[in-house]
Amino acid sequence: MSAQYLNSYTPSEDINLKCNEVLIRDHVTHANIPPANIVQPTNINTDIDATSVTNPYNFTVSTQVATTLAGGTERFFLNLPAGILDSYGLGHAYEYYYSNVVGTAGIPVLSIITQDAPNNRIMMLLENKDSANALNGSIHFRWSLSAGQIA
Repeated sequence: MSAQYLNSYTPSEDINLKCNEVLIRDHVTHANIPPANIVQPTNINTDIDATSVTNPYNFTVSTQVATTLAGGTERFFLNLPAGILDSYGLGHAYEYYYSNVVGTAGIPVLSIITQDAPNNRIMMLLENKDSANALNGSIHFRWSLSAGQIA
């Protein structure tokens, strides 16, 4: 994607940006997401352990309730099975659902910051884009990892 495209005034929706081989999706959906395979154990900043999930390439996650202040951020790790994450894989957090009312209870944006292949984990970022209201809900999202290769 060129810098010219990013600076254009042409309206567009659902843009995907590729940064460090990680796809970032910026939208909340109300899609029918299957029940969670993994639930975050204690709070929104606790690592999520997906090391023993049956299918490490595609599963769903539910976080604990986030109470992030307006304009604030939360970070947590998604730990994957050893050897499943390499420098050519492409991780996706998509179709995420917020358990509260978007706008009234903050505006959540979930994204992937980095893939840490040597430690088999993904750093995730939850941002509250609302300028006045704190988050007050959990995030339920689908996760997938696709194998990649050198072009």
